[in-house]
Amino acid sequence: MPKYTLNQTLKTLEKLFKKDITTTKQFRNLKWDNLDKIDKELTPVEKSFIMDFRNAVIKKKIVEFLAGKEIEEESEKSDRTL
Repeated sequence: MPKYTLNQTLKTLEKLFKKDITTTKQFRNLKWDNLDKIDKELTPVEKSFIMDFRNAVIKKKIVEFLAGKEIEEESEKSDRTL
């Protein structure tokens, strides 16, 4: 997964929030093919960020995503036992 700068992250999230994409459910429902319907001016990097962020939202690994870590397919058992 590419690392995104803080500026890219904030700029892209701000674009989504301005389009009323503000809930977990809305992020889960985002699809690559629908991103142009949301904003035709999204860059390829912004689209990649959105899809990577969507995957982090689905897997509940937001902090890991923002830290630039790989998001594993399945949560490790140690993550569930706190």
